[in-house]
Amino acid sequence: MKIIFTFLLVILLVFSGYHLSFRKFRIPLFARKFYLTGLEFLFLGLLLGPNFLNILDVETLQALSPVTALVLGWIGMLFGFQFEIPNLRRFPGVYFLAAFIESAVTLVIVFSGVYLCLPLVFDISGAMRMVASITVAAAAACTAQTGLALIPTAKNNASQSIIKILRYFSSTDGLVAMLALTPVYVLSLRNADIVDRRLMFGGDDILITLILFTAILTLYSLFLSQRREESELALIIIGMVIFISGFSWVMDFSPLLANFFVGMCLVNLTSEKEKIFNTLVSIEKPVYLLLLIFLGSGWQLHHISGFAAAGAYFAFRFLGKMAGGFSVSRMGGKMGTLPSGLGLGLMGQGGLPLAILYDFYQSMAFDFSGEIIGIALIAIIFSDITSPVLVGRLLRKEG
Repeated sequence: MKIIFTFLLVILLVFSGYHLSFRKFRIPLFARKFYLTGLEFLFLGLLLGPNFLNILDVETLQALSPVTALVLGWIGMLFGFQFEIPNLRRFPGVYFLAAFIESAVTLVIVFSGVYLCLPLVFDISGAMRMVASITVAAAAACTAQTGLALIPTAKNNASQSIIKILRYFSSTDGLVAMLALTPVYVLSLRNADIVDRRLMFGGDDILITLILFTAILTLYSLFLSQRREESELALIIIGMVIFISGFSWVMDFSPLLANFFVGMCLVNLTSEKEKIFNTLVSIEKPVYLLLLIFLGSGWQLHHISGFAAAGAYFAFRFLGKMAGGFSVSRMGGKMGTLPSGLGLGLMGQGGLPLAILYDFYQSMAFDFSGEIIGIALIAIIFSDITSPVLVGRLLRKEG
């Protein structure tokens, strides 16, 4: 009974809050960035979680795990649809290479810093230390466009060129994060008790997974090979995301990653991609708010040292983005005209890192996963709040 009540309560809060969030009101920039991204729902989830009202307790969250798998799957499918090859070819290939290098540099720097410092905060070693470090580094590699939307319109060609590059980076650099997470879920399945289990690359489990992935992709490509009414197409897409997310959840794989790769393949195979994308986008915001509530309910921070750890995580990411932007500006050619401080415009993290963190929290049953989520969330909130100021500083410097 509690599960049904909690589910209905969460749905009510999401659709009620949906009509209030993402609106432009005359409020200070500091509050506007916080409000327009719906981050207040993180604190709503924290209030409903075990730390306060205990409505979304551990048992209830486990019972609602099929719903959370669907939420992660929807986000993964939507992100995968951004990688349509013809659209990527509209930009010079060096843009994609630069975005990949910037994100990869950030991931490596954050991973190195977190991997070295993690034992100072938690009693952790072995494969668990590696998995946690890769996850938070993958979340750090992503960039959001929300900070770019809040700055004044650029009035000179230099600033317009920088904004164009930043928007391209923010839409593509999450690919590095998804590729980095793939071996984590392939070689170490969901349960922490079996993280260290022996699973040879090319073994039966991986071979079966690849065969099933190909079969699912072929099946839905046939479904989408003919033109259909929007209602039929919406039904197919909803069923596809539900099936892939549920199948991934049963098979101890990430629904976020599974739907991402299926979406990336489908957008380049089907002629109905625009209708599918519109269907996915139509409920993007309610799905995002659901993610924030579920993620907030798992937010744990039992020690004041967690704020220091969040500051260190922010510092590692700031260093990574600045180093990545500097590396891009030294590539020469079109990239050589970019400022060395390009990383100032890449500090916002957005929604994909939140999905990565919740996928980690739901998948890896570590004792400290909730506290890692809490540390990362503090750093993400600070990054998202400060990103418009940093972007404005970068553009003013160039202007």
